Amino acid sequence: MIEVIIELAIVFAIMSVVALQLAYPRLWTDITFIADKVKTTRRLKQFAAQKIPRTIVDVFEEHARNTPDKVFLVYQSQNYTYADVNKAANRVARVAQQMGFRVGDVVALLFMNEPAFIWNLLGFAKLSVRCALLNYNLKAKSLLHCFRVGQAKALIVGKGDQLQELTKQILPVLIQSGTSVWLQESDNNNTWPPPTNKHIMQANPLVGDISDLDLPRDVRKGLNFRDPVVYIYTSGTTGLPKASKLSHYKLLAGGSLLNFFNFTADDVMYITLPLYHISALFFGLSNAINKGATIVLRSKFSASTFWDDCRKHNVSVVLYVGELFRYLLARPKETTDCINKVRLAVGNGLGADIWQEVKERYAIDQIVETYGATESNFGIMNIVNKQGSVGCWPPLLRTFCPIELIRYDYETAQPVRDEKGRCIRVAPDEVGLLVCPVNKMFPVEGYVGNKELTENKLIRNVLRENDIYYNTGDLFIRDRDHFLYFKDRLGDTFRWKGENVATTEVSQIINEYDGILETNVYGVHVTGCCGKAGMAAIIMKPQCAIDPERLFHHVTKSLPNYACPRFIRLMTSMEHTCTFKQKKTQLVQEGFDPELISDPLYFMDDLQQRYIRLDPSLYLKITNGGLRL
Repeated sequence: MIEVIIELAIVFAIMSVVALQLAYPRLWTDITFIADKVKTTRRLKQFAAQKIPRTIVDVFEEHARNTPDKVFLVYQSQNYTYADVNKAANRVARVAQQMGFRVGDVVALLFMNEPAFIWNLLGFAKLSVRCALLNYNLKAKSLLHCFRVGQAKALIVGKGDQLQELTKQILPVLIQSGTSVWLQESDNNNTWPPPTNKHIMQANPLVGDISDLDLPRDVRKGLNFRDPVVYIYTSGTTGLPKASKLSHYKLLAGGSLLNFFNFTADDVMYITLPLYHISALFFGLSNAINKGATIVLRSKFSASTFWDDCRKHNVSVVLYVGELFRYLLARPKETTDCINKVRLAVGNGLGADIWQEVKERYAIDQIVETYGATESNFGIMNIVNKQGSVGCWPPLLRTFCPIELIRYDYETAQPVRDEKGRCIRVAPDEVGLLVCPVNKMFPVEGYVGNKELTENKLIRNVLRENDIYYNTGDLFIRDRDHFLYFKDRLGDTFRWKGENVATTEVSQIINEYDGILETNVYGVHVTGCCGKAGMAAIIMKPQCAIDPERLFHHVTKSLPNYACPRFIRLMTSMEHTCTFKQKKTQLVQEGFDPELISDPLYFMDDLQQRYIRLDPSLYLKITNGGLRL
């Protein structure tokens, strides 16, 4: 009898496991993911509880002591060990200490991708001096704005004539305010830097003859684990850039994100993205330091040398953003494309239309598409290779962080509320605005300076009285399996025929048309029409030409009428930010006037069922109301 009961219990247990697996096929994956996050959280709590919190500097110094000869950084075929970089960082820290820098002070780093960026960052972090990471692509006015917002006491300038010229443009203002300027390397121009100016110093001679030993930890006395280690600037798409705080806690938390994918000290990470950007710092540098891995650093992305570099240095992990993989796919196919050791591609902005092609052509085992704004308190990763998704957030994970997708008003860019004043959740497969609860576990570190900037990102009384959510400003769809798909930034949508059009969605559809390399979709004003009509700037692949009739049928078959681009602009190149985000402002301003635009323009003709050439006479007919859109 006992044996029968045992057998029945075993059968029941097996059936229960099978039923649970059928009902919740991701259960084990989610439990494993949560367990990894719990482990990381406990570890970080231990770091925070120390009298002087443990930071990424302590982690780096341990590697320098335990594996001093391990290659940490490869740059222009030169190897730098953990000991090499740590010694250089120590010299920077000691010079800064002698000059009076202390916990809580701020310096601004103006560097392109080079080793000195890293050891300056680490050097100042050894004193708990915060680094404002400036974008070297900014013009003088914006650069000065960023410098002032960060309230930096000094500007540290990297190598290269471009950085020196940029510094010269703002130097009079810096000198007038008494700001120190450190130059990593001068050019051959004897008038630069001014030899008698006390505010300008050559950093290399300064750090050359000073001790390279580690500083005692008590130089960081007074540091709080939630204090910023760096300021990272937003792109400024809605005005001048804002400085977001990235704390010691958040940087170390980011350094554990790749644990789930078995990232180890044996991995080699290839970084072509600018180090001042969140992707390179958060997913790249922090994870490499956390595990004691190796970084291969390039000054900037090059499609022609990307895979050669990966093969040469046995790269196992690559970082991407935006359109990076489109540039790689645009190159002629080679038999060596799939010959590499890359097992992991981590980033954001990979179009669903090229996802599978990237995996197959370059034999990449796993693509980890991510989502998380620089200033946001929430992030997510696609851990199961689900094509096109930024990740899954099922009920089990929602118990830890109950994110919501809510209805929004396009005109005001604000949430829609019901008769009780509460926000309204969207249904599966409905576009919604992503918001995340703000609490002790998910705090908002916010922007530097003006508290109103941070307050403007918060929504109160979302689902209940006095609750607070962070407004990401990003639109998503959640399918019935709880996978999330990024649709657009709220500011990038436009309204036409009473409907909201998501530019990213339209771009993805157009990119599926044979021969198209890249598409940038935006809305343009048309005289006499409400809202904005859709327009697509398109770049064709080499030796490919547009077929106006086929393109018409492609977009009308795949998109609702209101979302179909009424205008097409054929371009040979597209402007991007340094992180491969498409620039739209200039395109919007230029509109569709053939007198102002030399690129071929096309208009969507519903009667002929094709795109037809847009000439000045047709333009006048449209703008004078003689042709109904």
